[in-house]
Amino acid sequence: MQLNKESITDAAISLLNAYGLSDMTMRRVAKQLEVAPGALYWHFKNKQELVDATARRILAPLLEPDVQGRVEKRNAQDTCAQLRALMISHRDGAEVVSAALSSPTLRTELETLIAGALDTPDEIGAFTLLHFVVGAVLAEQTQLQLQELTGEEGEKVDFEQRFSTGVQIIIVGLDAIRDIR
Repeated sequence: MQLNKESITDAAISLLNAYGLSDMTMRRVAKQLEVAPGALYWHFKNKQELVDATARRILAPLLEPDVQGRVEKRNAQDTCAQLRALMISHRDGAEVVSAALSSPTLRTELETLIAGALDTPDEIGAFTLLHFVVGAVLAEQTQLQLQELTGEEGEKVDFEQRFSTGVQIIIVGLDAIRDIR
């Protein structure tokens, strides 16, 4: 197997889905690829760069342009729902994306994407929606993992409905503020 950023990110995603972010270490990724840990550092300076690449892989359907070089235009509700779906599709997906938001490049790309999906682009609104989405999914994944670990059902929560309503509240609030100005 050719060792490159793509193969390393593939291994990281595999470990993430099997064991979670805390076990997605450089040492474990190297072991899965049957290379020395130092070999990974030719491609990624540190674990944070690997986390960033992993987050980008998770979010690729939302961020990457189509064959004509365009990113599909969606409304804000649909953009937030797709962001949620992409994070939910991976164990600790929200935790990975949250950690990767320390990268100003990824944070700006996501905020720009969300701002463009709003009826009237709004930088603060995009920031608020992005952090609501990541926080809501992080809470959902944490609660579901706790139930899985303890075997306790707990209170049935319709996360999707709560999420959708939360996004609507923010969008309606943004519209109301814009009308007041």
